[in-house]
Amino acid sequence: MDDVRDGVLGVWRVGRSGRLVGYLLAVGPTGGALSTWWDVLAHPDTQNVEAAGTATAVALCFALFAWWVLLRVRLELTTDMIVMVNPWGTQRLPWSRVGSVTFGNWGARFHTKDGFTYTAYALSDLAAGVRQDARFADVKRVSDAQLGDGKPL
Repeated sequence: MDDVRDGVLGVWRVGRSGRLVGYLLAVGPTGGALSTWWDVLAHPDTQNVEAAGTATAVALCFALFAWWVLLRVRLELTTDMIVMVNPWGTQRLPWSRVGSVTFGNWGARFHTKDGFTYTAYALSDLAAGVRQDARFADVKRVSDAQLGDGKPL
């Protein structure tokens, strides 16, 4: 494991197309809100201020949604733990509890020895808009090495 830095074996985020959509969801409405505030500077009246406030609130909602669902989502594999940051929460799973790793439509699936399954949304087909087979192969290679199948990284 020569490529390990500070105990981190790898970090995977939503694919480029998903991140691009996230940034566009955040930046697009923000540009509209800025435009309405420029209008307030040119024509300062109550109606324009209300419109600018509404546009700002909408832009903030879009930015928070994009960050929460696409931009903060990630999968981190460290030497002692798996960290899955999904839109619905963050799971920390020690390698000692993991029995196998598979790939599904919703992302990399970590199956525990006691029968539970944890999914990392960062590798889902829906999060990136394209198949994630190649990225999952990297996750699988690291996971197999951590689970002790004898193949070196």
